[in-house]
Amino acid sequence: MKNFFNRQFNLVFLLIILVELISFAGYLFPLINIFVFFALIILVLILSLYRLEYGLAILLTELFINSKGYLFFLTVDKTTISLRMAFWLVIILVWLGKTVVAWIKNKKLSIAFCKSNYYSYFITLFIFIIWGAVNGLIKHNQLDNLFFDFNAWLYFALIFPIYEILQQEKNIQLIGQAFIASITWVGLKTLFLLFVFSHNLIIAPFVLYGWIRNTGVGEITQIQNNFFRIFFQSHIFVLVAFFIFSMILVKLINDKTWQQNFKLFFINFLLLILSLTTILSSFSRSFWLGLIGGVLACWLIWLLIIKINFKQFLLFNCLWLLTAIFSISLVIIIVKFPYPTSVGNFNITNVFTDRVSQLTGEAGISSRWALLPKLWQKIVKAPILGQGFGATVTYQTSDPRILEYNPSGKYTTYAFEWGWLDVWLKLGLFGILAYLFLFVKIIFDNIKINSYFSLSLIVSLTVVMIVNISSPYINHPLGIGFLILAAVLTGLSLNTLSSRKF
Repeated sequence: MKNFFNRQFNLVFLLIILVELISFAGYLFPLINIFVFFALIILVLILSLYRLEYGLAILLTELFINSKGYLFFLTVDKTTISLRMAFWLVIILVWLGKTVVAWIKNKKLSIAFCKSNYYSYFITLFIFIIWGAVNGLIKHNQLDNLFFDFNAWLYFALIFPIYEILQQEKNIQLIGQAFIASITWVGLKTLFLLFVFSHNLIIAPFVLYGWIRNTGVGEITQIQNNFFRIFFQSHIFVLVAFFIFSMILVKLINDKTWQQNFKLFFINFLLLILSLTTILSSFSRSFWLGLIGGVLACWLIWLLIIKINFKQFLLFNCLWLLTAIFSISLVIIIVKFPYPTSVGNFNITNVFTDRVSQLTGEAGISSRWALLPKLWQKIVKAPILGQGFGATVTYQTSDPRILEYNPSGKYTTYAFEWGWLDVWLKLGLFGILAYLFLFVKIIFDNIKINSYFSLSLIVSLTVVMIVNISSPYINHPLGIGFLILAAVLTGLSLNTLSSRKF
């Protein structure tokens, strides 16, 4: 960690900003979007053929910074191909090609992941994923729904190249630097947009909003008296990072080495503040619920596993309290900064409390509650075998975007906010149990490892499981990508259980 924030980190961070700026230019001038789309694919192909870890680092960076993968895209005959989809295909084909070439040379097929502690767990889950696709065909679910529902699960194939690449510690650092650089940028981008929209700068309604929506990065919604909610689905990684930074600070304090490593301590504290400020700005109740769950998980870990005393417990919570004070203050400063004139006429305390207490009436949460009984009715029709990918549910939505073109509010979809129930509907009871067992297995293995990083993974996995209750992540590349990384890092740590603990 001492050598983490080096020139390579700075380069990754600057390249992320450059790509985002070019994406913005591509929104204004579509020819740039098309040109850069192909240029990036060729670049990833060349880098992957040279060193697969470089192509993989780019793929994961794109995952960390972009919610839906459309920073650049290509539309062919009404079908849109995202940059994420293209990167996935390149990495899988290059890995397959290199594996086959090595097989031909050595007369022996060697796939590193087959030796992993989680091989049987993932293979079991893969069987149910395949069953979900077959079952969707058997039940004659609409083919385009089936394909677009199923294709996100193909992201699991990355477990094979990721496990192989992360065998080397230098590659773990490269991916770690890409992760921290990405969530730093996502946090700064969120706060920048919060400032722009709260001050109604001319570029906000006419350009930035269109770019954010067009690239699928997130949602910007006015929620009360010109207070704007800046929500990215990729904020899930910022939430995960919050607890990783927290554990780093706890380690430095607990080991009494924070003064000797003051620069590292200070950087992580700033990142902790940025992470919490970003999560607060998202105004996502699912994230806030995950945040509360993560705090409770941390308390249990501190008291039962690390076994800190009461004084240390208070100290760590005071650190969080200080972080919360700085984060809330930063939100207030950004939205109320007098130059140029802030357009918001609101009480910041009321904005937060109203968001927490509003469990009915608001469009998003009303739609969720309306969906829940209809989704459950569909599940109980085939609770064991499931309905397969592409299964749809019709319910009454309050989403204003849907009401614009369908005033009746009747909405049929195959994508559901209730993440765990979505998996149950598509894969059946044994499919969802296979997924849950994988989470639980990784969590218990990290308890066995008992390093500060492994403990942060326990909290992060718990957070993702909680968020997925009311927001879909484990059936999306964002959640799947995180689970893959958690499984790989845990498996590698088990192989060298006491060799080196962060």
